[in-house]
Amino acid sequence: MAAVEADGGQGTGVTVEPLPPERLQEARTLLLDLLMAEQDHFDHPRQSRADLDRGLPPATPSFVGENHVLVGRAGGRIVGICWCVLHDPGTGLEAEIAELYVVPDCRRRGVAGGLVGEAIRLFETRGVTFACVWTRPDNRPALHLYETHGFGPTVQAVLTWYPKEARA
Repeated sequence: MAAVEADGGQGTGVTVEPLPPERLQEARTLLLDLLMAEQDHFDHPRQSRADLDRGLPPATPSFVGENHVLVGRAGGRIVGICWCVLHDPGTGLEAEIAELYVVPDCRRRGVAGGLVGEAIRLFETRGVTFACVWTRPDNRPALHLYETHGFGPTVQAVLTWYPKEARA
């Protein structure tokens, strides 16, 4: 991928280019600037630049994630699943409850709550710094369940991107 003009040809002299893996640390100063500035927008303990720098691992060109699949059983049969994904993109261990499903005849019996509770324990044990879950806004039971376990609406705008074929 070659450098391209960032301004669409308007002549500002700014280009966008990939940073080679061996030079990723050159971006660290800007990443720390971002982390410092963003603290003002969230209700959590503020860290010094030195603390952020100590806690920020070196940037790497790739990262590995983990899948943790929790299941609920009744009479030996799997009746619920909670699929958790953990990954560290270089800014701290993050997690997502990627999937949660309970078979219809076992709903309202605490299966989903047990699964989400175990997911939260996994996140706490592993030192997750951020966790998210996605659901439809009209799925009131799921929203209530997640809120009961400490999830809440984000204070950030979350936007998604899909390939043009998927948007058509």
